Amino acid sequence: MTEPPHSICGPAVPASLDLVHSLLAEVWASHDDVQPEDRMRFELGVTEIAGNIVEHAAAPAPIDFHLGVEVFDDRLEARFRDPGRRVEIDFDRATMPDAMAESGRGLALVLAVVDELTYRHDGSDNHWLVVRRRTPA
Repeated sequence: MTEPPHSICGPAVPASLDLVHSLLAEVWASHDDVQPEDRMRFELGVTEIAGNIVEHAAAPAPIDFHLGVEVFDDRLEARFRDPGRRVEIDFDRATMPDAMAESGRGLALVLAVVDELTYRHDGSDNHWLVVRRRTPA
């Protein structure tokens, strides 16, 4: 498998979220034809998944995660990989909590802003795929 044109590998710690934002800024600088709404929705989905990896997959010991981003004519793709704990997810049950809840919005928010979100655990790695179909120019 070839390396995506835009990728990072770093520790799953809060400071690494800046690396994710920097990577996405690099992507947008290289692909100024991506519509602003597609950028915003894709970036929100990607940063939410990155935040979940930092918050949940890394405990109790620090791990590294990998993120690769590709821009295609019809879609934007982000692929995460990390050796963190396996996650049990039921995407059908991912709904927004009540307004006073302090957490629990992440997956529901991602599902609302992207066109595809998949998760699988393969061997010792978690794999996340975030896809946003591009709006025609």
